[in-house]
Amino acid sequence: PPAPARRRILVVDDDPRSRSAVARLLAEEGYDAEVAADGEEASGLLGSWGPDLVLTDLDMPRLDGRALVQRVRSLRPGTPVLVLSARSAAEVGAPTDGFFPKPIQIESLLARIRDLVGA
Repeated sequence: PPAPARRRILVVDDDPRSRSAVARLLAEEGYDAEVAADGEEASGLLGSWGPDLVLTDLDMPRLDGRALVQRVRSLRPGTPVLVLSARSAAEVGAPTDGFFPKPIQIESLLARIRDLVGA
């Protein structure tokens, strides 16, 4: 039988080091990770790349994480969204599938991702 498709995770953060580090970690865990610098860039990938899950920061230029959560909900209903932020969960506004304060507890984040989309 063919190998199962790798789960696609879109990592959205305006800090290049943060998004690269998270994407690298996800790739090491067997996920197909793509990165975007802000919500506008991520929006283009929602349709063309079709992520299984979106990880986003809150504070970004052009289109912030709050607006991106709403865009994911309208363009890709059912796609889980996790927020990674130095801010508080109360500041997200829109309902998400999880909130992880920075600095990120990697094992907790990976466990939640596995719960939502599998390994």
